[in-house]
Amino acid sequence: MTALVLVLLAGTPVTLDEIRVAARQNLDAVRAELAVTRAEADRKEARSVIFPQVDLSLGVSEVLAGPQRRFATAPQLQPDGSLTFVQRPVDIPGFAQGTFQLGLTVNQLLYDGGRWWNQLARTGALEEAAKGQLVEQQAASELEATRRFYELLRAQLVLSVLESAVQRSGELLERAKGLYDAGRAQRRDVLDAEVNLGNDRIAVIRQRQAIAAAQASLLQWVGQRPRDVQARAPDGFEAAVSVPRLEVEALVARARRQRPLLQVLEAQAKGARLSVEIARADYLPRVTANAGYSRSAPSAELFVDPGRQHALSLGAALSWDLFSGLATQAQVERAEVQRTELERQQAQALVELEAEVVRATQALSAQLEIHELSQKNLELAEASFSAESQRYAAGASTSLSVRDAQVRALSASLTRLQTRVDVEVAKAALERLVGGPLVDDREPR
Repeated sequence: MTALVLVLLAGTPVTLDEIRVAARQNLDAVRAELAVTRAEADRKEARSVIFPQVDLSLGVSEVLAGPQRRFATAPQLQPDGSLTFVQRPVDIPGFAQGTFQLGLTVNQLLYDGGRWWNQLARTGALEEAAKGQLVEQQAASELEATRRFYELLRAQLVLSVLESAVQRSGELLERAKGLYDAGRAQRRDVLDAEVNLGNDRIAVIRQRQAIAAAQASLLQWVGQRPRDVQARAPDGFEAAVSVPRLEVEALVARARRQRPLLQVLEAQAKGARLSVEIARADYLPRVTANAGYSRSAPSAELFVDPGRQHALSLGAALSWDLFSGLATQAQVERAEVQRTELERQQAQALVELEAEVVRATQALSAQLEIHELSQKNLELAEASFSAESQRYAAGASTSLSVRDAQVRALSASLTRLQTRVDVEVAKAALERLVGGPLVDDREPR
């Protein structure tokens, strides 16, 4: 196995850690990261109502008017002593008049039925949910990247096994030719050995195509351009498989404590409960306070005169929507439905998580047993091939028996490689479910 791992293939070496880091910038992970940024902006917007709203306005204008005739109402004393009013034309020459204005208003929300602080708490909960979703998505991206990394590594190791099979087939062909020349084998044995060598070479060519496909699949997932890369086996990959004792109850407890998905659902449920309170706030009045300062003058001289043209206003306002045509009730009911849905989803997610942990634990245990059996099968198949090769060299066996033994050894070697990769993928899947490594430093070992 060590010799197979050390086979150098053309391409840039990449490690599992490098691939996992790159997977965090996968498109889905980037979208989750952008969702966190949006949630942070929503929280800032919700916080804005706590502070006073200050508006400043400054305006300067000039009105140019030409000669005009207007009608003015003027009193007129009648001969009998009564007073009447008549319309008289008044000619006004052209004029120019300026307007200078300055305004400063401050509005402060005092009470809105609890809407603003519930909205602030809700956006905080949704921000926490977005952060948890980011961690969850990054873990999912890393898991898929891990699976594709090991698929590439498996393809590379399979190529090494197949190349070794080509070398063995070549040796068997030379041996068959030697036995045929010595009169101890038939021409058919030589032809069979040549066919076997050709088939093994075909398998090598196809496996190289499989490596190219695995490279493209891995690089596509991490958002990199296609190139020739080589998956470098992690430290300890060639050693005996070491997995801590799997206790389902402990793993389920850790998953409930650490899994980001559950934290996301809890934050979303909290946000839904606060949405109900926000909707109910419309049943209560809204109180605001305001203050304003303004000055207006028809000329710049008056506008800059500090002793004139000042106006200051202070006030408070209460508004209360006493009846909204049952719209508020509908909003409350809609928010309660969403809250109930998220709470049910949270409970169902917990049940599904426990079931997934159980299945993943059983799958990892099964893969460990299969890998152990495949190791034994490989040892037996190699011993059988070695014995059959010796018997063939001594003239006590046939080329067909040797080929069958070689095929069994090749199949056992490929099976062992596959089961070794399956163990690592199953382990990574279980680690994602429980939210971290299988060994918890807080738990006794």
